[in-house]
Amino acid sequence: MADLYYFAAWTNSGCLCGCDHNHPTVLSAVVCAQSAGAGSYVVAVEDGQYRALDTKEEREFQVAMYGTGILRGTLRALRALTLTQAILN
Repeated sequence: MADLYYFAAWTNSGCLCGCDHNHPTVLSAVVCAQSAGAGSYVVAVEDGQYRALDTKEEREFQVAMYGTGILRGTLRALRALTLTQAILN
């Protein structure tokens, strides 16, 4: 099993900066990322190597940071419900 953790990252004057924590989840790293301000991100560290978030991790990041997935899904459901109600009435 790979040694995996996440950290909040941001840039400052062209340098990569990050929190000093080894977060076990994307969500816990997002909390640090949000405190860093605009332009922050979460980076995975697997077996001592930086890597980009995979598709599942990126989705977790987007939802935790911006809520976009939840909002889009909710809006789709509301539109479908409104359309269904209009058809049934």
